Amino acid sequence: MSKRSFFHQSLSHLLAAALALGCGHAAGARAEAVVVASSAPGYAQGQLVADGQAVRLPDGANATLLFANGRLLRLRGPYDGVPGDMANRDMASRGVSARAGPGDDRFMQSDLGAARALGSPLDSALERALAIDPSVSGVQCVKAGSPPWLRRPAEPGMDQLLLQDKAGGERAAVGWTNDGPVPWPRTLPLADGMDIGAQRPDGTPVGTLHVRMVEATGGAALAVRMASAGCAGQVGAAMATLRDATVPLDLFLATDRLSGPADRPSGDGAAGAAYRPGEDIRLLVQTDRDAHLYCYLRNARAQLIPIFPAGAAMSARVAGNVPFSLSGDRMPLRAGEGPADLEVRCIAASRNLDGEMPGRAAAFRPLGEDAAGQLDRAVSRLRETEVASAQLILKVR
Repeated sequence: MSKRSFFHQSLSHLLAAALALGCGHAAGARAEAVVVASSAPGYAQGQLVADGQAVRLPDGANATLLFANGRLLRLRGPYDGVPGDMANRDMASRGVSARAGPGDDRFMQSDLGAARALGSPLDSALERALAIDPSVSGVQCVKAGSPPWLRRPAEPGMDQLLLQDKAGGERAAVGWTNDGPVPWPRTLPLADGMDIGAQRPDGTPVGTLHVRMVEATGGAALAVRMASAGCAGQVGAAMATLRDATVPLDLFLATDRLSGPADRPSGDGAAGAAYRPGEDIRLLVQTDRDAHLYCYLRNARAQLIPIFPAGAAMSARVAGNVPFSLSGDRMPLRAGEGPADLEVRCIAASRNLDGEMPGRAAAFRPLGEDAAGQLDRAVSRLRETEVASAQLILKVR
């Protein structure tokens, strides 16, 4: 399924549900949000975007935010502004899409629906996220008045743990006889701000939980409260479910010469970074979820050269929400010795395409004359596969 059709299908389903339910929001409400998905460096899944906080997305990057009123807002770079201002406007009179300015369609906002339109998938994902792994240190959110469930630690041999209030000294033992969760021990009452230490039966420290109590609501409001309390890990896990249901796979590609909206002229985005002959070229790539990545360089002779993965032994799988450099000491990319326009093309897919992409075992070697056509045909033949692509022009002057 193409990126465009996937997004339009999700959009139409959510809009229909939102219109049927007629769920609105109060004007002037606080506009805190949580990041559902992002291909932009600096914006991680589950991260809080505070009320009044500006968001800056470079050209080619996207971010989707979920507000407490249930509104999903998709931002498309280049964008530099306060998304909460958009979330509190009456979108019914503005339509689904809006432009940053006359003739500039590189910014898009979408009113994708309301919390009730998202329904039980979001609530179910949050309930799963609220089940705590006591062996993992960090901030963990708990619903006020509702003791949490404890997931069995993933590490082998940890089927028994001792939990202790690090301030008051109260202790309680927990254990798992199967893979299912167990309830929080009643003999160890919880309060907001508590630090709970976890130990093995022999007294070996395992980790420390910092407990935050959040109001016992559901849906988008609960997600935002959890993010505001610092429980980004739990929120991020829940947002992955929402992301997969509403947001298409996305890929961001840039050079270290392009850092934000002001770095490119307005227009079709064809302008690229300029290099002197012989200069090193460093490329930045980020996907909004785990994916398989394949990148190619078209050189001054119009030859197609595979540049990622860097050889048959290297995996094409990349972690989502993690920016990484496509070129470096092991994968040097340098501008040629004469003026030229180079092109980089990256393709991200939801599954392994090693057997379908040309030149998979020929990293940094020019492919045959029809390689570009082979690549286009391989992508066009993909079925039941989410695909995102990005292209970048590099000017050598």
